[in-house]
Amino acid sequence: HESASRTNSNVEAGAEMKAATAFSVLATAAAAGGAVFLAFVPVYHGVRCGGAPGRQTCEELPSRTLIEENGAWVLLLLAVPPALTFAGLASVRWRLPRALTWATAVALLAACFIAIFSIGAFFLPAALLLLAAAVARAWEQAAER
Repeated sequence: HESASRTNSNVEAGAEMKAATAFSVLATAAAAGGAVFLAFVPVYHGVRCGGAPGRQTCEELPSRTLIEENGAWVLLLLAVPPALTFAGLASVRWRLPRALTWATAVALLAACFIAIFSIGAFFLPAALLLLAAAVARAWEQAAER
């Protein structure tokens, strides 16, 4: 009876480890997808108006990507969410300290809320998936005890 209980515990721990890995892989994919979208899809739209009061004319400006609008330096900013989610994935897969998984999830979630009205919303799914990975990993480690 004791060996059957141990086998069940190992099966449950393996399933939850798979869940933690799956969530962290999905988080990394979501962060990479958000970064690629923001880098290459035109997200800036504008209108320019000018002229005397009552005689203003307006023209629609061409759409621009984040890189076109802000310069290539923005690629460094866009690399942060995928880097954080990859660090979370590495901590799950290679069984690095569990605190690293939580730290990356909390850091990405905080960054998303700070930048929620600009690029943060694009990375919120990745942050929530990474948070789910941290929870799944905690359950897996609790099941091992």
